[in-house]
Amino acid sequence: MPTKAQFYAALAERHAQQITENRENWTNFLKTAGRLYKYPFEEQLMIHAQRPTAQAVAPIHVWNHPMNRYVQRGSKGIALLDMTDSKPRLKYVFDYADTGGNVS
Repeated sequence: MPTKAQFYAALAERHAQQITENRENWTNFLKTAGRLYKYPFEEQLMIHAQRPTAQAVAPIHVWNHPMNRYVQRGSKGIALLDMTDSKPRLKYVFDYADTGGNVS
């Protein structure tokens, strides 16, 4: 049974092939990538594979403190592969739609 990191790595590979199959898929990916321009291509690909309608994403600590928002209970994070170490790890970001109100 594959690990979560292996599962998401395979998802990224499959999605990379899917978005290049035709013009419509590629255009849809570019719309998402344009909204998430600060993320590298690999992470844009992962975000688009899991949530193509994402408007703005950030880790939970960014939503909580600099943005003064909170991630709603039950929200599912968007998994990104962190390849900085020798062993791939997952890190999670959340879309603006997953957040609510101001943190007091």
